[in-house]
Amino acid sequence: MKNYLFLLLFFSNYLLAGREVDRLTELVKLNSGSANITGVLAVQNKIKPWFEAIGFKVSLVPNPAGENVSAPLLLAELIGEKSDTVTFVMHADTVFEPNSPFQKIKMASEYIMSGPGVMDDKGGIVVVLKALEDYLAKAKKSKFSLRILVSPNEEVGSIGWWETFHQFSLSSWLVLGLEPGHDDYGIVQGRKGNIWYEINVQGKESHAGRDHAEGVNACQILAKKLEEIQKLTNYKKAITTSVGRMEGGQDKYNIVCGWAKAKIDIRVPDLQAYKIITKKMNSILNHPQITFKITDETPAFNENKISRPVIMKYLQAIEKVEGRKVISHVSGGVGDVNHFSRDGIIIIDGLGPVGGHAHTENEFLDLRTIDTRAKVLTQFLESL
Repeated sequence: MKNYLFLLLFFSNYLLAGREVDRLTELVKLNSGSANITGVLAVQNKIKPWFEAIGFKVSLVPNPAGENVSAPLLLAELIGEKSDTVTFVMHADTVFEPNSPFQKIKMASEYIMSGPGVMDDKGGIVVVLKALEDYLAKAKKSKFSLRILVSPNEEVGSIGWWETFHQFSLSSWLVLGLEPGHDDYGIVQGRKGNIWYEINVQGKESHAGRDHAEGVNACQILAKKLEEIQKLTNYKKAITTSVGRMEGGQDKYNIVCGWAKAKIDIRVPDLQAYKIITKKMNSILNHPQITFKITDETPAFNENKISRPVIMKYLQAIEKVEGRKVISHVSGGVGDVNHFSRDGIIIIDGLGPVGGHAHTENEFLDLRTIDTRAKVLTQFLESL
């Protein structure tokens, strides 16, 4: 009898693992490059009944910036015993458009699957679905309210959704990002924020010889400002400023430059640095000849006093399930969870399965981590 029960348990686990791989395969076969609105919508329609089957109320929300900007956002909600909400964030799009040569799934070994978006981020969708199925099967009713957000255009900055994410942040006490796990199997405790400035300087052209005094040299004004901006770089504090492009004036030697412009990338490690740097930039760019606009503004998030114990609990869950000690990292890249950043919220990212070579034709996933990272997430939710 004992042997029979053991085989039954083993076979049932095998079927579960097979089901998750089947789901992942279905998703990866659907091309969902960010610009392929029809393809991304197909992914959202595929996963919608999966979440409905475990009790979530699911809707597809049109992009506030217009239906031609992206496919809809998938929003799934389940009311718990408490109104406090745990929000799970992932995305349905990939960087591989229909014209990409990388379209097919390949198995490098029994456990290694290669395919567009297999790791980033379709594996994350499968992990959270399995984790919540197992959690709700045991708990019957969640202690906290649960919210699923599947972005349709994360790979191009989730244009149109920033204010939506911020509003959902206000009703969330915990945000869990299902981006892929770190290469060393660790998770992400923070992501730098980025601020992109487009600076324009309006000068006045004049003859560089006889009317030099009448001109206002826009390139000279810009050069001085860029020097001040460059001095804001502080590697010890993980703050960097970078001039991505600068141009100005006519292609002449003898005309005082009448216009100039530049594009600036600034990276900051946390909200405090974000506030300080934006204040300093406003001061530097306060000049009668200068106008500027921020073309992308993604706030940073990082570990804080209230998040550290929760991060440690997650790391302990990984060690318990996978038998390995891992650490949490600060990533230089940004993601959707950055837009949930505010004082008093806990954010953890990189909770998806583990693979490698994201955004390349060598992208792969270790299928075993679908099961282990789902178990980690289930146990973590049970411990809250």
